[in-house]
Formats: sequence, C-alpha cells, structure tokens
Amino acid sequence: MGERPIPAPVTVPGAEQWDIVSLATGGVHRIMLWLPQGPPPAGGFPVLYLLDGNATFATAVDALRIRIRRNDATGVPPAVVVGIGYPTDEPFAIERRSVDLTPPGTGVPGTGGATAFLRFIEEELKPAVARALPVDPGRQSILGHSYGGLFVLHVLFTSPGSFQTYVAGSPSIWFGDRRVLAGEAPFAASLAERPAGTLRLLVGVGGHEQDLSPAERRSPHAAARAVRKAGNRMVDEAAALAARLAPLSIHGLRTEFVQFAGEDHASVLPVLIGRGIGFALLPSD
Repeated sequence: MGERPIPAPVTVPGAEQWDIVSLATGGVHRIMLWLPQGPPPAGGFPVLYLLDGNATFATAVDALRIRIRRNDATGVPPAVVVGIGYPTDEPFAIERRSVDLTPPGTGVPGTGGATAFLRFIEEELKPAVARALPVDPGRQSILGHSYGGLFVLHVLFTSPGSFQTYVAGSPSIWFGDRRVLAGEAPFAASLAERPAGTLRLLVGVGGHEQDLSPAERRSPHAAARAVRKAGNRMVDEAAALAARLAPLSIHGLRTEFVQFAGEDHASVLPVLIGRGIGFALLPSD
C-alpha cells in the first residue's frame, strides 16, 4: 500500500470569503461569495443572500452551478451567491444567530438584534458586494431557515423594499409569543401603495416539523419533543400565514407555500435551498 497522499483543503470553485467587522452589530461576520463565470448581464447579476452561510453557502453554490450548466433546460440564470455567516467552522453559530436573527421587543435574553443585523446588511454588506461585483440591485433575494426564516419575515414586514424575493424556510413564528406577526397587518396595509408585482414570498416547511419523524419516535426524548412540536405549531403557523398573505396578490405580493413531505427541521434545509433557488431566479409564471 502506497503512502497516504498529502492532504489539501477542499474549496468551493469560484468562491471567496471576507471577514467584516460590523459597525451596526459590533461583531465579525464571515461573508462567502460566489461569482459565476462569464460576462454579467447588462444590468448585473441577480444576487441570492443566504443566512446561516456556514451551513447553506456550499449547498446553494453547488445547486446553482448544476442548474446553470444547462440553462437551456432549467431556465435558471447565473447569479451571485452571498452567504452571511460567522468566523467558525461549525455550521451554526448558535449564540450569534440567536441575537442577529430574532426581532426586538420580546424580552427574551440574548435575542432581539434583527434591526441591527438588517442595518448591517443594508448599509455595510450590500454596498461592499456592489463595489466588488457586478450585481443588479433590482434582483435581490434573501433565504433563511428556522430563526433565519423568522428574520426573513421580519424584514418583509418591516422593510419590504430591502429585497424583491423572500424565502422563509421553517420560520420560527412561535418565537417571542409570535412577536413577528405584529408587523403583518401594517405590512399588508402598506402594499396598496407599492407597484404591482414587486414582491415574492416562498414559505416552506418540512412535513415532520409538527409531528415526530421516524427517528424521533425512537428517541428516549420522544414525549418531550412531541409536546414542544405541538406547541410551536410550525406547519400550521407557516401554512396559515401563507394563506392570509395569498389574497395580497392583488397588491403585488406573490405568495407560495410548500410542505416538503417526509422532511424534518434539519433535513428540509437542502431541499428548501433547491426550491428557493428556482423561486428566486426563475421568471414568475
């Protein structure tokens, strides 16, 4: 048997990363960027921003690379991918995301930094991306899962002009006594003043996010998990929100709801990314 080959790190082709010290949040954010090959369209590339970038960036880039190879068949155009993460090798920075991705006003310790985090995205990150890459400011999307999905809804309700497409995966609507829903009615009222056809929302959730998955049923903690899931009502809350927002299509909000059969809160993330890419980048029907 020969000697073991000299190891080398695995990289995402065409990607780079920055560490940005944010004035808005006071923390360091690791930003991962992928630029497709070839010349940009006249108006610049569309941009997909991903929350929890440490966990989502590589999956999204690979999913997009595969689809743009056969653009004639998939219809998905090249796009810039921006993962917003943290300086860690772990998929999730639990304490940091608990602050950044949750809305203010809940009284829950160690949370409530969504306003500052959005300010970082709008005032620091987006301008840095626009200076570095040829992007289209009118074709920008954001995708988040769990607390990230909660943040996506918070941005939609409080600052809908920040993005054109919103992908809220498994949104933690339950958090803080459903505080995020306080912004729903003012948002709905404001839509009448927007040009038609300017916003799109995809709400996605795993089919096993409100009941026990087969693995959970075998767990010694099955009973406690069942109680928590029943209380959070992840599927019901997501479906009900999408149903309430669907009639707002007359005011320019296209809402789509997807329940991914057989998926739990963790396993839904890759399929959500795949579905979200198409929703964000394909033309509306």
